[in-house]
Formats: sequence, structure tokens, C-alpha cells
Amino acid sequence: MAARQQEELLAQEPQKIGAVAAQSGVSVKTIRFYCDQGLLRPSGRSEGHYRLFDASVYGELALIRTLRGLELPLPTIKAVLEARRSGVCTCDQLQTTIRAKAGEIEQRIADLQSLQNELNGLLNSWERCGGRPAPGNEGT
Repeated sequence: MAARQQEELLAQEPQKIGAVAAQSGVSVKTIRFYCDQGLLRPSGRSEGHYRLFDASVYGELALIRTLRGLELPLPTIKAVLEARRSGVCTCDQLQTTIRAKAGEIEQRIADLQSLQNELNGLLNSWERCGGRPAPGNEGT
């Protein structure tokens, strides 16, 4: 998000969940879920009891999206957000978690490359059947 857009958002009044969803690209249902899980905290409620959010919600939603992309569990994401809000650094813990995730991804890549090699070997050794239909499929 550009600096100018962030300044405009900070100057805005608290927004209802629908406006936040439209601006962020995150569904209302997902924002409600994040609130219910304690990941997001509305800044207040409207007279009609709608959740209201200040501009900080956009940064938190971006961080949640990034951490979910790393497949971090919600409790870990919640801890990161709480540390961010309180100013208490959790760098070591977060780095350890990210390193572990990177290791898992490396292992998945290796497994997929192995599978790809196996499938390519199967294709390379394939013997053509001469175009004969498989038994039972003569009429198709």
C-alpha cells in the first residue's frame, strides 16, 4: 500500500466491517472469523453494534495473509500480532518458526521433484500399444 493511501486511511473515521472487506479484499466472513479467533480487535462498535475498525486493521490483515501463506497456525499468528501490538519482540521465536516452515517446504519440493522424475521415467519407458483400445472399451 502506498504511503499516500496509508495517510488517507489513518485520517479516516473508523470503518464498518463491510468497508474494511471492500478495501482489503478480505471477505466479511473471514474478518469476523479473525475477530472471533482473537487475531483482530475492533476499535469499537457503532450505535447499531457493528464492529468498527481503525486504519491499523489493514496492516494486521496484510500480516495475517502473509503468515497464513506460510501455513503458520492461528495461535502462532495471534502471538505475533499480540507481540506486535505490545511492542515485545518475538524475533527469535518467529525466525525459528519460519526456518522450520522453510525446511518443510524444501522437503516438499524434494518429494515433488522425486515424483516428477519417477513420472518422467515412466513416460520415457512407455511402450505404445499400437492404438488398440483397452479391453472393454472397443465401442468408445
